[in-house]
Amino acid sequence: MNRKDTLRELLTSPKASVAPIEADQVVIEGAHTERASSGAVRTMGLSLQKLSAEAETGRTLRAQLAAGTNVVELDTELIEPSFVSDRISQPEDEAFEDLVKSIASHGQQVPILVRPHSQTPGRYQIAYGHRRLRAAIALHLKVRAIVREMSDTEVVIAQGKENSERRDLTFIERALFAMHLEEAGFDRSIIVAALSVDKTEVVRLLSVARAIPAEVIYAVGPAPKAGRPRWMELAELVAEKTSRPLIDKLLGNPEFRSADTDARFSKLFGALASRKITRRCGAAAAWQDPKGRPVVRIQRVKAKTIVSFNEKLAPKFGAFVLGKLDELYRAFSSAHPGDTTG
Repeated sequence: MNRKDTLRELLTSPKASVAPIEADQVVIEGAHTERASSGAVRTMGLSLQKLSAEAETGRTLRAQLAAGTNVVELDTELIEPSFVSDRISQPEDEAFEDLVKSIASHGQQVPILVRPHSQTPGRYQIAYGHRRLRAAIALHLKVRAIVREMSDTEVVIAQGKENSERRDLTFIERALFAMHLEEAGFDRSIIVAALSVDKTEVVRLLSVARAIPAEVIYAVGPAPKAGRPRWMELAELVAEKTSRPLIDKLLGNPEFRSADTDARFSKLFGALASRKITRRCGAAAAWQDPKGRPVVRIQRVKAKTIVSFNEKLAPKFGAFVLGKLDELYRAFSSAHPGDTTG
């Protein structure tokens, strides 16, 4: 933009505060003028540039304030958590440790989103960015935040959208988030919007969160390697009335509690699944495929477990499983390190 256009914009702006000057009186750089006026022209040019920059800064600031996108630094003790939780905190969270190191080295690159507290002036409630807030607390730093007026519905939708876009919530964390939203009184349409899923998936999430007791979920943890199918199957296993004593025994086991979250899931799932097979078929058990066909026969004889595959029902399945034995044993050794020594 040349000086003539700049001056015209400043003069026509409703916020303009400079004295009226006719635009055609401005000397355009490069035009034929008398040398004696060049100093004044240069001075006016610099003044116009300064006015233009200040006007642009003001417009940007007003737009940011209107949209609530101005980033400020807040004391962490002034910020309260969201009224709907969406995470299962874990002491062995390596991703959080990496986040702390990154912020310590490079600063907080992405601001959190907060709203003014509805009941306590001067305080805020977070919509998303709980991990960044925790990292700032751990580092004794102020946290960079966007402050925006939001309703409860806008908070949970923003909270869910940010998690969906980053894809870092596990299946069971999303299931708990859906249940917490429903318990807080939000209807299904809001839950669908917050989680960015369809109604069928919301039904699945809610069914799993309701079927597995909260203390079991939190004891297992987020289990990022356990997807929807295994959590749904675990929900069926847990729902059996006779499963509770075994669950309580396992949850009280120090080896279970000291394992990582994926190993805890595997231990619980394995214990309940093997118990179901043994109870269902007695000494000679059978594993059935999704069609209900007894594809695998399991028989326990003293210190041995004999597994046979029905090649008529599932050709090549036995060979496939045999080819996976190395991989299965490595997974077993990782989940049960104390059970692989002779």
